[in-house]
Amino acid sequence: MKIGICGPIFLPLLAKHLSSDSVIDIKGMGGTPVNHQITALLEKGYEVHVYSITPELEPGESREWHGDKLHVYVGCSRKRARHCCKDLFQQERRFLKNAIIKSKPDIVHAHWQYEWGWAALDSGIPTLLTCHDSPIEVLKSQTDLYRLIRLAMAAICLRKATHLTAVSPYTAKGLRRFTKLKAQVIPNFEPSSVFSLYDPAKKVSGEINVTMINNGFHKRKNVAKGIEAFIEFSKQYPTAQLNLYGTEHAIGQDAYQWCKENNVNEQNIHFHGEVPFSELMTALSKAHIFLHTSLEESCPMVLIEAMAMGIPVVAGEAAGGIPWMLEKGGGKLVDITDKDKIAAELIRLALPECNEQLAHEAREVAVQNFSTSVVIDQYLSAYKEVLSA
Repeated sequence: MKIGICGPIFLPLLAKHLSSDSVIDIKGMGGTPVNHQITALLEKGYEVHVYSITPELEPGESREWHGDKLHVYVGCSRKRARHCCKDLFQQERRFLKNAIIKSKPDIVHAHWQYEWGWAALDSGIPTLLTCHDSPIEVLKSQTDLYRLIRLAMAAICLRKATHLTAVSPYTAKGLRRFTKLKAQVIPNFEPSSVFSLYDPAKKVSGEINVTMINNGFHKRKNVAKGIEAFIEFSKQYPTAQLNLYGTEHAIGQDAYQWCKENNVNEQNIHFHGEVPFSELMTALSKAHIFLHTSLEESCPMVLIEAMAMGIPVVAGEAAGGIPWMLEKGGGKLVDITDKDKIAAELIRLALPECNEQLAHEAREVAVQNFSTSVVIDQYLSAYKEVLSA
């Protein structure tokens, strides 16, 4: 089976699957779930053709790279949102659609119900569409013209779709306003390299490592509430450390400035910011508690990463798809708008017996639900259904 993947990618992580003389001069738009899937399919021996876009290229410019089993086609995504919105990303969709038609895969798996899914569906090739968010909820959290245009694109794309998956029941529910199709729930997953960082001998200690990973500090990320909760927690555990990773979490950035403006003692708070993925995973593996105060997420990769390493999680009881991810254990759900309630759960998870039990649960839930073999087999079954139809 020749499988097409249409979605945002991070090219440096795919370079090892391309010919040795390939010159990779762009990075792409990111897209961890898409990268993980491409790698997993290649490891199973499938031929994979990838279609993507990036603002690193100029209009009309494109790139192609080829390897033994991997073939990558990347075009331009215009840099200004208003230019893309005027024609509903028509130029971007045209490149993606033409690249798909040119390479003729047996099936296309499109990620995100926007330009990616729309282009794949217009190609005429059998398409499985995976939705990673609910467009209504995205608009609610960031109310602007750009998200309204994206909502309209999602509505068009979902009306065209005939085979649909969603990364959580929460996401699937959010699609019902746009389609009568029932979305099969297939979650995100992490590769074995992340699971291998699990240390069953790790014990919670006096210098408790609480870690938060977020791309963005304000609004729905709600990181300030997590910092406030840590301050309360550290009154009982004064040697505890809070490690902040992700965009806007380096010294001088939003998280740091917020602490300065609110007279927060930063002695036990460490601002790491963005770091390479492998370095981030190594750092996360040393945490005793993973704190995630985001107000709304579909199926966040960081939660899977923490659970795969056997790190107990504190997260929101009404935070989108997160309660479903933790319904079988591995952490505590709490009102993440209340710093005192968050702090109370941090104190509970700092108890060695509780921490050990939840660490074991987190690992088991991750292995059984969010590992490569489990999720890829579900997608391969979905591919067969699309092709048989």
